[in-house]
Amino acid sequence: MQIKGTYKEIWQIAFPIILGSLANSINQIIDTAFLGHYSKISLDAVTLTGIFFFNITFIAGGFARGCQVIVARHNGEMQYNKIGISFDHLLAFSAVLSVIMVLFFQLATPEIVELSVKSHLIQKEAVIYIHNLNYGVPAVVFALCFNAFYSGIGKTRIITLATVLMTLTNIVFGYLLIFGNFGFPEMGIKGAAIATTLANYVLFAVYFFYFMRQQHHKTYNSFQFKILKIAQLKKIISLSTPIVLQNLIGITSWQYFFLCVEKIGEHELAVSGILKSIFIFLGIPVWSLASTSNTVISNIIGQGKIETVVPALIKVMIVTVGISLTLNLVIVLFPHPILSLFTNDIQLINDSIPPFYTLMIALIFFSSAMIMNQGIIGTGATKIPAIVELLCAFSYIGYCYYFIQLKHSKLYIAWGCEVVYWLSLLTFTTIYWGSGAWKRFIQKVEPDIT
Repeated sequence: MQIKGTYKEIWQIAFPIILGSLANSINQIIDTAFLGHYSKISLDAVTLTGIFFFNITFIAGGFARGCQVIVARHNGEMQYNKIGISFDHLLAFSAVLSVIMVLFFQLATPEIVELSVKSHLIQKEAVIYIHNLNYGVPAVVFALCFNAFYSGIGKTRIITLATVLMTLTNIVFGYLLIFGNFGFPEMGIKGAAIATTLANYVLFAVYFFYFMRQQHHKTYNSFQFKILKIAQLKKIISLSTPIVLQNLIGITSWQYFFLCVEKIGEHELAVSGILKSIFIFLGIPVWSLASTSNTVISNIIGQGKIETVVPALIKVMIVTVGISLTLNLVIVLFPHPILSLFTNDIQLINDSIPPFYTLMIALIFFSSAMIMNQGIIGTGATKIPAIVELLCAFSYIGYCYYFIQLKHSKLYIAWGCEVVYWLSLLTFTTIYWGSGAWKRFIQKVEPDIT
């Protein structure tokens, strides 16, 4: 499949990914929504530990995204047998990575939570949540691999079906296990984690069975693990490691923000947890279209049509900004009904309004910045976004330290760190694309075999 970068193609690829991106976000939203109506302590715990869990699992997401660049490039070159070879190496590497992650969550979670969270009640709930989520780590890791494969080849409709089934699984079992409905035991935050784990396995199972049903393993020469090569693995790792670092820097910065807020008070943390879920929801189409820009740009470069890269990037950006502004407008006009989905506490809803508007300002810059940043990854120059991410993180953490740690500012000022971060990222990426520097840093995806 060679992509021209038309609006129709962009939407055909992006729409299923928009739904599929729910796989990385909807579980947190559902857990937050249910626990917001169950227990304030549980809500605080899922706010902190959810970010911690994402922080670690995004390592796997970074490697999958690096392989997506390779898959899309070979797809543009119409070298389909090389797609399967790259995918096999990703699966083999991810199998080892998932074992390491399971051991890490099991052994390190109590110590990390105790060091980072001051409330003993939240600590207890957080450890329960992570330990039960840990059973689903292999499913999360392999689902990310298949998501990257389908996104890379531009056949993304299966992502829609898989995400719908995953979401329904989490909603049903979350409702049954958190509150103890229909004769099930009331398990609270443990029930939320079990429901999420079951949902992750449903997601992976749908991806895998579709892969086999469509005989993609034959079309793309996949599941040939006996021909694994170190050089191919090194290429995936070299492309992916900067993406992993970028993810870690970004989410660690966000983790730092919530730890700062937790030291202000549990009420402020609960408010921020609700805002986090709104941000995740509004970010779904943006992250999805950012993944689309990754695929489109890498595919076009694979075709050798360098002159059409920027026009295609602009089209993705126009679609993204249009969708993002529309969603933002709807939520700004009806903040109370939206916030009430996450809690029935009137005080929490009222106190969420001022920082909510700060977040809306940040989201104005968010959509364009994300598309241009992920577009750079599509060129294979994955080190550039990692460097930019680090620079933006310095400004973000510095803002948090001054206004939250030192000044103990009100929450609407604290959330201004998001404005600072996304405006900084937009500035850096605009200069990079506008100056034409991106042409000098296009990277090949073939392994160096000597």
